[in-house]
Amino acid sequence: MKAVESVKTCQDTLLVSDLDGTLLNQRKKISAANKAAILSFIKNGGLFTFATGRIEQSVAPFVEQLGINIPLILYNGAKIYCPVTKNVLYEKQLKIDKFAFEAICSLHKEETSVFIYYRSNIYTPLRNRTVEIYEEKDGVECKDLGGSYHPDFVELDASAITKIVIIGSDEEKVKEVEQFIVGLEIKCDLVYSEANYLEILPKGVSKGEALMHLKKMLQVEAYKTIAIGDHLNDVTLLKKADIGIAVDNAHPGLKHVADTVTVHHEQHAVAAVISKVLKEVRPLF
Repeated sequence: MKAVESVKTCQDTLLVSDLDGTLLNQRKKISAANKAAILSFIKNGGLFTFATGRIEQSVAPFVEQLGINIPLILYNGAKIYCPVTKNVLYEKQLKIDKFAFEAICSLHKEETSVFIYYRSNIYTPLRNRTVEIYEEKDGVECKDLGGSYHPDFVELDASAITKIVIIGSDEEKVKEVEQFIVGLEIKCDLVYSEANYLEILPKGVSKGEALMHLKKMLQVEAYKTIAIGDHLNDVTLLKKADIGIAVDNAHPGLKHVADTVTVHHEQHAVAAVISKVLKEVRPLF
C-alpha cells in the first residue's frame, strides 16, 4: 500500500473513476452532487475521465453531461477512445479461433448469457431476459445472432473481438464457466467486473495498463493520478495510480489493495474525494 500524500490543487491532477458501483448510483445516474463536484474539479484545472468496461455508445450520455474532452478508458482497458474526435487511440483484441468462439457461444443458456464485443457493437447468440436487463442497465442494444454460431459471423475476423462477457445466474455458475474457459487455453486474461460477470480480455489488458498509456498520450506523466473503483477489475487501476481509492461498497479484494476507502457510492463518493482535493491546505485523506 502506498503512502497517501497531500494534493494541494486540482491542477496537475488526473482523476479517473469507474462508472458502475462508483460514480453512478443505483439508478445508473450521475448524482447532482457528483456532477457539480466534477465540473468544479475540471474548472479548477483538473483532468477527469472514466475507466469502465462499457462501450462507446454506453458512456456517451455521461460524457455529454460532464463535457469530458480527454480520452476515456473503455472495455476494461482494451480501448482508449477520444470522445471529441470519435477516434480509437489504442486498442487490443482477443486472439481466438473459430473452435473456441463456438465453444464459448455454446455456453449461452438459461443460466449463462454470452456477450461478444465486436467492432464497437455487442452481439449475443440469442436474446433472453438477461440480455434485456443488460441492455437496460448499460443503455445499449445487443445484436441477436439467432443461434450459437450465426452465418453472418462466418467471415468473423477473430482478431477484431475486443472482449467477451459472460453473465451467470449466480457466482457458482460463473465459477464453473471460468474453469471451462481456462480449459480452452485461450491467450487471455479473466477478470470479474461484478460478482456474476466474468470478462474475457486480451492478454495483458487491464485498466491499470490503459492508465499508463493514457498518461503518455496526454503527456502528463508528472501529474498526480487518483483512481476510484469498486470491483476486482479495478485492482490494477488503483495499483497504478498514485492514490488508489475504493468506495465503501467495494469488493473486499479491492479494499485490500486500495490506499484508502471513501464513502459508499450512493453517498456521492466521487464528490467526497473531490471535496478533499479542493481543500488546498489539507491532506487528501
